[in-house]
Amino acid sequence: MDTSFFPYKDYRTNQEEFIEFVQANLIRKQNPIIEAATGFGKTISVLSAVLPIAEKMGKKIVYCCRTHKQMDRVMEELVEIGKMVEVSGISIKGRTSMCLHPTIVDNDMDTATALHICRLLRRENKCDFYENMKEKEDRAYEIQVALSQKPSLAQDVVELCIEENMCPYEVVKGILENVEVISCSYMYIFHPEIRDNFLEGIGASLEDIILILDEAHNLSELAINLGSDQISDFSIKAAINESIEFEEPAITKFLDRVHEVFIDLENEYKLEVEEERLISYQDLFTRLEGFKGPFVSKSFEKTIFDLINYMKVVGERVQKARLKGNKVPRSYIFRIAAFLENWFTVRGSKNYCYIFEKTKTKKDENILKLEILSLDARSITKQVLDFVYGSIHMSGTLEPLEAYSDIIGVENSSYKIFPSPFSPLNIKGVIVKGVTTKGTHRNEDMYKKIMLKATDIINLVPGNIGLFCPSYEVVNGLLNSGIESISDKPIYIESRGMDSRLNDVQIYEFKFEAQKDGAVLLGVMGGRNAEGGDFPGDQMNTVILVGVPYAKPTPRIEAQIQYYQKVFYGKGKYYGYYLPAHRKLSQAAGRAHRLISDKALIVFLDERVANKFVSKDIPKWIRDSLEVIPDSDQMLNEKVKVFFKNHR
Repeated sequence: MDTSFFPYKDYRTNQEEFIEFVQANLIRKQNPIIEAATGFGKTISVLSAVLPIAEKMGKKIVYCCRTHKQMDRVMEELVEIGKMVEVSGISIKGRTSMCLHPTIVDNDMDTATALHICRLLRRENKCDFYENMKEKEDRAYEIQVALSQKPSLAQDVVELCIEENMCPYEVVKGILENVEVISCSYMYIFHPEIRDNFLEGIGASLEDIILILDEAHNLSELAINLGSDQISDFSIKAAINESIEFEEPAITKFLDRVHEVFIDLENEYKLEVEEERLISYQDLFTRLEGFKGPFVSKSFEKTIFDLINYMKVVGERVQKARLKGNKVPRSYIFRIAAFLENWFTVRGSKNYCYIFEKTKTKKDENILKLEILSLDARSITKQVLDFVYGSIHMSGTLEPLEAYSDIIGVENSSYKIFPSPFSPLNIKGVIVKGVTTKGTHRNEDMYKKIMLKATDIINLVPGNIGLFCPSYEVVNGLLNSGIESISDKPIYIESRGMDSRLNDVQIYEFKFEAQKDGAVLLGVMGGRNAEGGDFPGDQMNTVILVGVPYAKPTPRIEAQIQYYQKVFYGKGKYYGYYLPAHRKLSQAAGRAHRLISDKALIVFLDERVANKFVSKDIPKWIRDSLEVIPDSDQMLNEKVKVFFKNHR
């Protein structure tokens, strides 16, 4: 075992074993899949394990994280390593976070859209920051050389480029080729278009990369989303207006027909809000042709395909015209064309299904959507995992590891679950009998019973509490039961469709309450705060989990189950229905324990968690502390008091 890159005097429990496991498997060309709790020290352990192999084999390390804070953390650990040996690296944010051009800065857009608009701005000579790179080539080179010799943060580059009036992303590209470690979001390596641009920038192929995936439990959902696509009746109407504005009658006529099909489908299915139906490729395109039938004529397919290509050309013309008029270079015609092209591309594939649904916007307006739904994460993940030199997959919530490997498509995998690094005195899990949010038991009396148990805990706990429910329906059930009036602590409520900036303000205020008498964050499992929130110390020292977040049996869920049943025989419902819910439950449970010194209580207010079928999927570091107690308020309250005795 080569430990020459480990910078600290002492190892935490099991860190040496972690390093040895990763190194031994990479050398054997096997891909480690590891579960280890937050606080274990996975970042420094995996860097120490991989750096000597990358150095020996001439490989570049790409470390994928979920948040900017995690990306910067990789560089912070690299700084510590750099005190012992020479090492370089950079963290890079998404293009929307690193761009200085007002067209991208001032408009909310995803990374792929930002990439497309960035290319257009450069091609049309509309980006002064990019043009300045040519004039300040020597200065850009100085910055690139300086930052290539040490671990650097994306923000360092952005701040320097603001001073120099240069493009941060172009400066970063000159650094990427020369550093050993790059920490970035998953999108850089798994989004096909962004990946091609990224690999060109770092001057490497996938075979030259050792890939580290932190918080790897997110990869399946991310890959499914990347493989999916959707349009709405809003975007169709916007595209119609655009085609009229740019005098394209053939496109207007076609889009009018697409919109008529949307209305026909809504009337035929009689959809209520939040309802959806499966629709076939043939059903959509025969309706467009003017009749409903099982076959699409080849001549009509060719006509539509030619029209799609023409719409993309027109869409690009619209983008350029908007750019010249100093407007956001967005084209709805281009967007509709790209969606229909995707529909054509995946037709006949068993890996996809097609959904027509009725839902609501953030402004509470009804909207119709047509969706291409990927059913298999591997259509995205294997484009990467099959070709990199090696990959390491880590998370605090990956069990069962074999299921993760199946669903993601990791070949030659090896598995390891590391024991909890937490003191048994610092973590306690309690499962309470006599309460459940199972559908047949959901009623006013059950909500009141759950609410009273939850408020007993809230009023006894020092510091902040996270209270996470399986759905907004259950959140409303607790609110209607009067939890706000009975709680001694203020309650911050995560509402459906809440703006991210408003949520950030609310989380800031919630965390500040920890300095006083504490507060409650009421949200949903699988939501942004239960999945990605970081609440160390008293910012959240108790999590209450109300229920198990099993999804409603919608057509998309049934399609996923049936697909997995064919691909992983006998595991369809487990992989497609039960396991995603158990992972969301585990993720929410882990919000309270972020630091090795944290003292965290985790209370499951649903007796179904006591069933081994559920509890076996909860991470071992939580599972080892679990205790099932009867339906006794006195016993529950006593457990809370004893756990937090002498806490402060």
